[in-house]
Amino acid sequence: MNWNLDDLYKGFDDPKYELDVLKVEKLIKEYNNLPNMFEKNDRLDVILEYIKLNEELTVLTRTLFSFNSLSNSVDVSNQKSLVNMAKLSKMLNETTEASVLFNRFLKDIDLNLYLNNEIIKNNLFQLEKIKKSSKYLLTEKEEIMYAKLQQVSSSSWSQLQSLLTSKLDVSYNDKTITLPEVRNLAYDNNAKVRKDAYYSELKAYEKVDEVVAMALSNIKREVVIMNDIRGYKDVYEPTLIRSNMEKATLDAMISAMKDYRPYFEEYLIAKAKYLGHDNALPFYDLFAPVGKLDKTYTYDEAKDIVINSFNSYSEKLGNYAKKAFDLNWIDPFPKKGKRGGAFCSNQPQLKQSRILSNFTGSLSDVSTLAHELGHGYHGEVISDNTPLNWSYPMPLAETASIFCETIVTNHLLSNIDNDEERLQVLEIALQGDTQVIIDILSRFIFEDSIFKLADGPISKEEMKKLMVEAQKEAYGKGLDSNFLHPYMWLNKGHYYSAGLNFYNFPYAFGLLFGKGLYSKYLEDKESFILNYDKLLKLTTMASVEDVAKSMNIDVTKKDFWISSLELIKKDIDEVIRLLNK
Repeated sequence: MNWNLDDLYKGFDDPKYELDVLKVEKLIKEYNNLPNMFEKNDRLDVILEYIKLNEELTVLTRTLFSFNSLSNSVDVSNQKSLVNMAKLSKMLNETTEASVLFNRFLKDIDLNLYLNNEIIKNNLFQLEKIKKSSKYLLTEKEEIMYAKLQQVSSSSWSQLQSLLTSKLDVSYNDKTITLPEVRNLAYDNNAKVRKDAYYSELKAYEKVDEVVAMALSNIKREVVIMNDIRGYKDVYEPTLIRSNMEKATLDAMISAMKDYRPYFEEYLIAKAKYLGHDNALPFYDLFAPVGKLDKTYTYDEAKDIVINSFNSYSEKLGNYAKKAFDLNWIDPFPKKGKRGGAFCSNQPQLKQSRILSNFTGSLSDVSTLAHELGHGYHGEVISDNTPLNWSYPMPLAETASIFCETIVTNHLLSNIDNDEERLQVLEIALQGDTQVIIDILSRFIFEDSIFKLADGPISKEEMKKLMVEAQKEAYGKGLDSNFLHPYMWLNKGHYYSAGLNFYNFPYAFGLLFGKGLYSKYLEDKESFILNYDKLLKLTTMASVEDVAKSMNIDVTKKDFWISSLELIKKDIDEVIRLLNK
């Protein structure tokens, strides 16, 4: 089964594809004429023209880029898609000078003077964000130079990591399998399979670790250099600006996560004892199934679970999931050359989404489908926004996905009376929570450490050492220090983007924010359902703090994060009780 991309283009030779490329070229010429309007035209007319051109470019380039990136994600050796994306990037780089000049033009304009104009009003948040970011701009020539050089620096290093990990052959029990396949064996019922897969995975990384370490080192060095040149006060500032988020919110959340590490340690030690380990839990058993629900799921069974669970929340959400399955918006199964992991690519210009997964039948895979469909539902809600309001910031990106995961887990639990089955469902959910709180904390600590060393080259040995230290700090006594995972930096694509640094804490934000929202849903289901879509719609048009305030939540205070972590602690207590029983 493969996803259907025909609504984007029917192929690289589709006449519509070339026609859209020509439209982009024409729009870029019009866009580059914007600076000529600054002196001749009324300020409002210039801003409206900017919005119109950006909206048209957003629709076309999202479609073109998506078709190429989606084609490449299921076949990383697809050179045509790489060439096309490089060509599109080069074309858009031609707008750099006009963008810089417009940002400077907008910098000192009081937009409140134009709030009687509906178009300005609908795009005010994005325009204000441009004004805020304008103080970090370089000269026009410098911005153009960096945009061009980036294509042969950080962007190329990122593609290299993706290519090497996607095509990496793993030798497992005298046969060759892919990296996603060997990583999926961490969920196997057989203890020997899990342990052998762990060693096979680590051994495979040795074939590419030096090159990938160079890629990560050079990407982070580029970020540090550019942050310094632009005048950011620290490495967090550009991420927080891009995230529409205050440092107080990040600090409150991270502090609460650190406070709750001991409870996760207790869970991991109890799981280690349950599995027969004398010491703490080895990394290769983090995802070991427990309980007696040995069943694996067919794709059709997973589909039914997700749709029925979503329907228990609302018919609208259930219908969305059914539509995604029925119309082949999902590419479900692993295959050679396909990217590992899972993602959702929203296509609001079509009111659609495309979802990639590597489904092998585990209950965790069922949760992953629910997670990605949550992203897709979020995309459907914001598709009614203006094109400049189609992208939500990183922290709010996980809101709907975590919420949908929680719906599926609670729906499954509501139909289970047997303790052994209840243990497995609840423990699998807790596995995910542990990853998003504790493992994310380790990745945050690791990336923070990498940036502190990024004034020079960082070797693979140093990266492995830093990752092990970060895991020890985050997991504490919960993991066996003799069996950690020194290569978690190598297989996580989020580290390899110069424009998306610290793409780890947003998952923790999403989980805890989603848990907090689910708690509010249980308090008043009818009222919540009416307001939830409004919140999702707002995620692209307001700060993180203001979005939370729409549900009477203050995310700058530690109290909220503790209240969400308390919900997870209840699951920890229940899982420990069932493990000991």
